[in-house]
Amino acid sequence: MNLLRVLVRPALAAPFITDGIDAVARPRRHMEKLEKVTPTLERAGVPPLLTSDARLLTRVSGAVSVLAGLGLATGRAPRTSAAVLAALNIPLTLVNYPVWTAADKESRKRSVSGLLRGAAVGGGLLLAAVDRQGRPSLAWRVRNSRQQRKAIEAAHLAVRERYGVAPA
Repeated sequence: MNLLRVLVRPALAAPFITDGIDAVARPRRHMEKLEKVTPTLERAGVPPLLTSDARLLTRVSGAVSVLAGLGLATGRAPRTSAAVLAALNIPLTLVNYPVWTAADKESRKRSVSGLLRGAAVGGGLLLAAVDRQGRPSLAWRVRNSRQQRKAIEAAHLAVRERYGVAPA
């Protein structure tokens, strides 16, 4: 593992870990943010069942955030952890920075800035999710293995033909 991954993964995971711990330990502030956008979520088609128990939803998303953040920070299943955090980042960013509820120009500016920051973090998480640390993808390895088997079979056939050996 190179130095960049050692430094960046924990830095990328740290906000999710701290925010997740806060959501599990003190869900009230997080619930209030969710309750502000609940009517909009329901109009958008999100089933009320998902938002009916805001405390449970807050704590569960906080726990998932902490676990995935720790996985990314420590390098345990970093691609899976980054993908989970990227998926979790979308609703968290929308709940934390609801541009559509901004009353004045200044709060709208803050919300847009927060949305852009959330999009940037999501992009970083997606990059971490596809980072194979220099190893080739599974599809490439399968393709390469098939090509090597074909090349070996062709070499065996050429040797048999040259020396007149019957196929086994």
